[in-house]
Amino acid sequence: MKGNPLLLSVQVTLEKGGQEEAIGFIDKVHRFISSGKYGEVLDDWDPEHVRILIGYHMAKGTFICEQDEDGEIEGVLMWYNCDNDDTWDMLKCWQMDKPNGDSVFMAFLYAKNNAAFKKVTLGIIAKEPNVLWKKLIGLRMKGGVPTKMNYTTKLFSKILSAKS
Repeated sequence: MKGNPLLLSVQVTLEKGGQEEAIGFIDKVHRFISSGKYGEVLDDWDPEHVRILIGYHMAKGTFICEQDEDGEIEGVLMWYNCDNDDTWDMLKCWQMDKPNGDSVFMAFLYAKNNAAFKKVTLGIIAKEPNVLWKKLIGLRMKGGVPTKMNYTTKLFSKILSAKS
């Protein structure tokens, strides 16, 4: 965490409290991404680290959250700008984004259904148009081990053409 001023700022804000609405939202996102089938990705993470992760992505603008008309979360996406050879250690060591990197690491993508997948997909295309030409990296749990996956932009076509 050393050497990452934005991260330190998020940590201080969460520790001090005082921004109840923002902290309440972070906790709501945390419950969503830690529940059900999503929980296995962050299963061994300290809950406070997950809260910091969410706040950090919100602060750096690499966060999309889709909610229904009742305010229930339907989808969340957090990502990093990085290089293709970066590993999971980039996240564990809280390294800063590489704006000029050749890849986008879509590290945390959660959606309740196809409609939510479409919303977060359209959201990242609007917010980070570089995803249309940079290499796309993801992470899947395979045999209980986080495994790096390489994707093409065909992933977006597949998601956007899926039935809702």
